[in-house]
This record gives sequence, structure tokens and C-alpha cells, in this order.
Amino acid sequence: MSVLLIASSIVTTLLIPPSAYLDHGPAKGRAIAYLAHKYLGNGFGSLYDLSTILILWFAGASAMAGLLNLIPRYLPRFGMASQWVCYPRPLVLVLFVINLIVTLMFRGDVERQGGAYATGVLVLILSAALAAAISTWREAQQTREHQGKAHLKAVYFWICAAVFGYTLVMNIRERPDGIIIASIFIILLLITSILSRYSRSTELRVRKCEFEDAQSETLWHQLSTEGLNLIPITKVDLQHRQEIRAKVKKYYKTDGPITFVYVDLLDNRSDFYEQLTVRIEKHEGEYVIKVSNANVVANTIAYVSIALKARTILLHLTKQQSPTTRAFNYLVLGTGETGLMVLEILTNYWQRRPEADRPVLFLMTA
Repeated sequence: MSVLLIASSIVTTLLIPPSAYLDHGPAKGRAIAYLAHKYLGNGFGSLYDLSTILILWFAGASAMAGLLNLIPRYLPRFGMASQWVCYPRPLVLVLFVINLIVTLMFRGDVERQGGAYATGVLVLILSAALAAAISTWREAQQTREHQGKAHLKAVYFWICAAVFGYTLVMNIRERPDGIIIASIFIILLLITSILSRYSRSTELRVRKCEFEDAQSETLWHQLSTEGLNLIPITKVDLQHRQEIRAKVKKYYKTDGPITFVYVDLLDNRSDFYEQLTVRIEKHEGEYVIKVSNANVVANTIAYVSIALKARTILLHLTKQQSPTTRAFNYLVLGTGETGLMVLEILTNYWQRRPEADRPVLFLMTA
């Protein structure tokens, strides 16, 4: 492709007079087509025009197919879009409306859209060049044999990335409309993603729950019939459990087994939906449920309380923070004020699915 582009640039520069490139000139925006009509006849030139139209049409269709494949795969996964995005028909309509708006904004003019198209293509090529440069540089660092050749290869890719970067900067300086449109789309995507994440923050989003061993699965089904008292804890050591148990017995009257729940969060909490792994241990008549691979503490506790049909949930309010700070920690970090968020999630769940037997929630401040 690079050879063809360079060769076409040389041919058009040598064979087309500068006056033909001026506004409303015969070669303006169609240099190769101009040469095809002039030197190979109108029949071949018309065939070339038709092939160009078909190629651009297939390029647009492939871009649409790529968006229809990528958007449902990533946006709902991170909670950045509603579930209807996973369905192709409404997504096609949304993308069609966006294409129509862009076409009307540029009045269907090829020259007006040229800058935006060039910016998008150059950003795509630059991203690939940087990925190749970083990958080859890491390989060069790890390769012991032929290190000199590997480093030269990596340097070559870095030079290519620098050339594409320079070309992108110069294109943006000359025709900034492309970067303006891209920035508008990026800002709109971020705004809609934040609103989607916020509106779905109280959604019960556990998709899968597995058990580490057969004993844990057996105890899970046993606990779901006993009307347990669920107490979330931040540490699993015995001393911490004894302190929590003493406070509960001092201030509350509970019937049924006491069950502690410890939630271990993933390092990467980007995924919106959770796929949990559960391990249950029994200590002196008490149960300890260890839930791993979680993204959000409050959502996990709410799910466990619903799945096990808890009689009582005792939530310890430990952090004295402003509502804004709590909301930020919950949306971004998956923590925040756990007790209040569990209440919000369960209330939202009960509004959609009314249940006769609901657990009693205690928000402990002591």
C-alpha cells in the first residue's frame, strides 16, 4: 500500500498540471480518475469510477459491521450503555441517524469530509504503528540472541510511528475539522457512558456464581433454608469476627445462624457484570462466606442476601464521608459506604420484583 501511494503521488505530480488541482478543476479530489479518463479512455475511466464507488461503499459497510460487532462487545460490558445496545436492529438505526447527521453537516461534500476521513485513517495507522513499535521493543529487550538486529527493527518501527505522528499533526493543523468531529464524538460517548453507569449503579449485576468445592455448594443450599443473619466483614481473622459478634449481641436480638460475608475485590474492576467464586467455611456453629472475583462490595452482598434468603442483614457504617465522596468511591472504585448502597440496591430490586419475605436491614453505627 505504501508503494502504491508513493507511486501514485509521483505519477499524478508529473502528469497533471497544477492548474487542474485548483478549485473546480478537473483533477480536484479525483487525480487518478482524471488520468484514467485522459489516457485510457472514458470507458476505462467510467469503470474506474464505478470500482472506486463500490470500494468506498464496501469500506463504509465494513466500518458499520465493525461498529455493530465492537459496540455490543465492550460498552455494555463496562456498564457504559444499556442492554438494548446488544440488539443489532436498534443499534443500526442509531448509527444510521449519526451518519445522516454527519452527512447533512458536511452537506454531502467529499472535500468537506476529506479532512475528517484523513484524520481518522491517520489515527488508526498511528495506533497500529505505536503498537508494533512497543511490541518489537519489548521483544528486543527480552531476546538475548541477535539483540542488535532486534533493536534495529524496533528503532525502525519507532521511526515509522514518528513519521505517521508528524503527518497526523500536520493534517490536523491544515484541516482541523476532523479532530473537532472526533472530539465531539468522544465527549458525547463519555457523557452517555457516565450517565449510563450512574443510572445502572443500583442494578443487581451478578451473572454467574461458582463454588470452590462441593462442600461450599452443599453449605450454600443448606444456608438458603435456615433464615440466616448476614453480617458483612472487612477482615476474615477470628479477632475481628469476635468484635463484630460482640457488638451484634449487645445491641441486637437475632435468631438463626450468624453468617459472616467477606468480599475480595478484583484488581481490575472495569467489568460491570460480576462472575463470583464462593467458598464457605464453618467455625463453631458460625459460617464464613468468602466471595472472590467481585467488582463491587455492595452489589455482591445484596446478591448473597437474596440468593440465601437472609432473615436479617446487619451492615456496619464505618466511613464518615460526604455523599459525593461515597458516590465517587462506589462508581469508580467499587467501595464507598457499603451499607447505604446495599439498601439502595435491594430497594431497587424489590421495586421490580416484589417479594413477600424481605430481610430486616440494620445499619450499625456503633
